[in-house]
Amino acid sequence: MSTFKNLIVFGAHGKVGQNLVKVIAKSSVKATAVVRGDEQANTIKKISSESSNITSTKLDLADASVSDLAAAIKGHDAVVLTVGSGGKGLLQVDLDGVVKAFEATVEANVRRLVLVSAIFAEHREVGIQSGLRDYYIAKHYADRILIDEFGKKLDYTIIKPTNLTDESPTGKIKLIKTLTEDLGSIPRADVAQVLFDVLNFQETFGKSYDIASGEKNIDDPKTYQ
Repeated sequence: MSTFKNLIVFGAHGKVGQNLVKVIAKSSVKATAVVRGDEQANTIKKISSESSNITSTKLDLADASVSDLAAAIKGHDAVVLTVGSGGKGLLQVDLDGVVKAFEATVEANVRRLVLVSAIFAEHREVGIQSGLRDYYIAKHYADRILIDEFGKKLDYTIIKPTNLTDESPTGKIKLIKTLTEDLGSIPRADVAQVLFDVLNFQETFGKSYDIASGEKNIDDPKTYQ
C-alpha cells in the first residue's frame, strides 16, 4: 500500500473540493489547494483554520500553461482534480485545463492522479439524456485522453459520482455497474472521502468507478474490487 502525504488539489474551492480540504485538514496529510484568487484563498484558510497542513496557491487552470502547472505540481506526490467550470468554461477548464494538468503531472514526474468525472461519462446517451450534454462531452473526452494517452504514464483513478447532494456524509457507497440500475444520489462529502481514501488503494490504479450512496464502507479497499 502506497502512502501519499503531500497532495495538490485542483478545484479546491468547488463544493466537492471544499469538502476534500476539510477531510485533509483532519489528517496528517499536507495539501496545496489551487485557487483562482484571494477570495477563494480566504475561504480555504477559513475552512481549514484548525489545521496547519493546508496551504493555497493562485492559479487559473484555464489560462495557466503546462509549465506553470508543472511548477505548481512539482514536489507533491499526488494530484487530485475535482474541477468544474459551472458550465461557463467547459472547453477551457473541464477539457483543455484538465488535459493540461495531465501533461503537467507527467512533466513534474508525479504518477498518482485522481480525477472526478461524471457518472457513465463514457456513454454518450447518458449525456444526451442528462440535459448537460456539453458538460458530458467535456468529461467524456477528458476521461478518454487520460485512459488512452496517459494510461501508462500515470497511476490514475477516475471517480464518477451520480447526482450530488449537500446532505451529511454516510461513509458508505455502492459501485454502479450498469445503466439499468437506480443511480440514486451521493453527498459531496462522501465523494470527497472517496477521493482521499482511494489515493492509497493500489487496487484502484488504472480504473474508473461510477459511485452512489450505498452500503459499502468508503475506507475499505474491498469496496473497489
